[in-house]
Amino acid sequence: MRQYAFLLFLCGCTTLSSEQMDRLEICQRNAPLYFDGNKLGQALIQVERGLEIDPDDYKLNVIKGAVLLRASDRDPKMLDQATEILERVYDWRSPMRHEPYELLYYGLARQKQGLRKIGEAIRLEDRAARAPDKQRHDEFANKAAAQRALATTELRKADELLSHLIERGELLRMVHNHRLQIARQLGDDETFEISAKAFLEKMKEERAVVEADVKRTIIPDYEVQQYRYLVDLKAEELDVRALYADWLFNRKSFEKALEQMDLVVKLDPTRSDNYYNRGRVRLELKDFDNAKSDFRRFLATSQLPASSSKKTFATKALTQ
Repeated sequence: MRQYAFLLFLCGCTTLSSEQMDRLEICQRNAPLYFDGNKLGQALIQVERGLEIDPDDYKLNVIKGAVLLRASDRDPKMLDQATEILERVYDWRSPMRHEPYELLYYGLARQKQGLRKIGEAIRLEDRAARAPDKQRHDEFANKAAAQRALATTELRKADELLSHLIERGELLRMVHNHRLQIARQLGDDETFEISAKAFLEKMKEERAVVEADVKRTIIPDYEVQQYRYLVDLKAEELDVRALYADWLFNRKSFEKALEQMDLVVKLDPTRSDNYYNRGRVRLELKDFDNAKSDFRRFLATSQLPASSSKKTFATKALTQ
């Protein structure tokens, strides 16, 4: 049940010698192990060795795309390479015949492409706002609009890919998480709320399974591994609940937003911004004493500069 475990189909190839098959199987076995351990360099070495033997190996191509995707934060060019590889593999089969992680990682690549185009649109919109004349303003504004249109196309494609996994009932926690992020970017409120609720339900189920594993196991190393996984799950849940609370706040569902923020603070009482966000919700509910208590906690623990808008807002709220 690990987040990045690969359970991919191993394609047989009758044109290879027995020695080549043995070496290919070693690469197929080792590459996902290195990938799961976040040793991306070693994983890529195993992938390349295997692809020298069989360039069209399904499993190794998917892993290569996933490695490049995960490494693309450091090198944006890798995102294009990952997308190209995963798109090529996607064309080999119909959607329902693909292994789940091909659909997942190709969907994530498309999502990331969409976010990159949104970032470019924001940059162009800023240039349009600072343009010295109308001609330059319109030029940058038109380019920004084109980037936003491309972003919408990429995000909708990502959502389509992930929806196949929903239909198949596979990787649901991860899929719901990414679908709600996509829905937020697309302004699709209905899908966002459905996905947020579905994610929280799947998270509850998974945490229960892992906690039961911890209680049952008598293997110390496995127990440590599962505790680390619980930490990862908690961080994921915190991010989604905070995003959900912000979404509810912007739609003036303040009581529901407070429910989410109470759970966020309970999950992690050390994050300063949580108190600021809950304070804002409590202000809207006219719970002034508790709102001020949250703002005091925020100001006492925040590492933001004194000139930040959040600190200015919290300080002003305390004087009213």
